[in-house]
Amino acid sequence: MRDLKGKNAIVTGGSKGIGKSVCVALANAGANVYILDIDKHEGLKTVKEVSELGVKSDFYQINVSNEIEWIDFSNVLKNKKILVDILVNNAGIWIGKDIDSVSQEEYQKLISINLTGVFLGIKHLVPLLTDAGKKTKFGSTIINLSSVAGLVGSQLDPLYSMTKGGITTFTKSMAIYFGKKNYPIRINQVHPGIIDTEMGKQVANARINQNPGMTAEESYSSGINQTPIGRLGTADEVAKTILFLSSDASSFMTGSSLVVDGGLTAQ
Repeated sequence: MRDLKGKNAIVTGGSKGIGKSVCVALANAGANVYILDIDKHEGLKTVKEVSELGVKSDFYQINVSNEIEWIDFSNVLKNKKILVDILVNNAGIWIGKDIDSVSQEEYQKLISINLTGVFLGIKHLVPLLTDAGKKTKFGSTIINLSSVAGLVGSQLDPLYSMTKGGITTFTKSMAIYFGKKNYPIRINQVHPGIIDTEMGKQVANARINQNPGMTAEESYSSGINQTPIGRLGTADEVAKTILFLSSDASSFMTGSSLVVDGGLTAQ
């Protein structure tokens, strides 16, 4: 069902992993998809794949932590008279080191992408989200990617938990903010568990690095053993949840959290 036909969606970190699956899911639902990422090579490949689904798509190379680049991008949209119906703040990184091994430069990069990038995207696209929201019954929508590490502490990366916990409460606060100011914008978040993506592999490698002697097979099994459903999640499963939050099917939801973790945080 093409519930999003004619809608315009922005996806940060859309070149691969969960972001790419989100782009494809939104396009299959009829949305035009604009992909923001630093990886131009993979980004253009995703644009080609999305365009073949019969929607408009384009790639913009952007560092989400750079405010000037966000201003330039928002000006491009304004000049092209493109309003924003859906913003998916997906871009994020993982360090996965013992905290005493993390340099201040690594720490600054982590928070600049995982936190500042979300703030800047919302700050500079709110006018376009507002204008789009006024044209629809249930408004425009923002979906932030938090993590199970934003709900419970990460065993491997406390700093990652710090950033994702920040997104968790920021999303709730922004829902109140938009509501009080009568902005026609809903904002919700998704908390993926251990997902079989490139970042999922980084988590597995961090587990090995922090547990000398652990094999790759043991690390993979450890991830599965943490998950009651008995397997890792897929990027497509997370994308389906984001698609729901992007559509009018979630019209009475704002400030909500949807957990896609195979039961990991139920324990």
